[in-house]
Amino acid sequence: MAAEYAPLDETTAKKSVTIPRPLDGETEARTGAHALALARTREIVEAYEDAHGPFTPEEIEEARRTWHGE
Repeated sequence: MAAEYAPLDETTAKKSVTIPRPLDGETEARTGAHALALARTREIVEAYEDAHGPFTPEEIEEARRTWHGE
């Protein structure tokens, strides 16, 4: 199983909003696709870590810098 890199309460905030019905379908389509992409990414990380062990802090920092173009 993949390591948790930060407790959820430090990286997320739960919000609730009311939106017009016409926007509901579009919102669901966009967030649903994003949620699936995140789940697939988590599966890839878990498979890698199952085979090779957890990422080191240095590897995580290198990935962060690469992602942000540093």
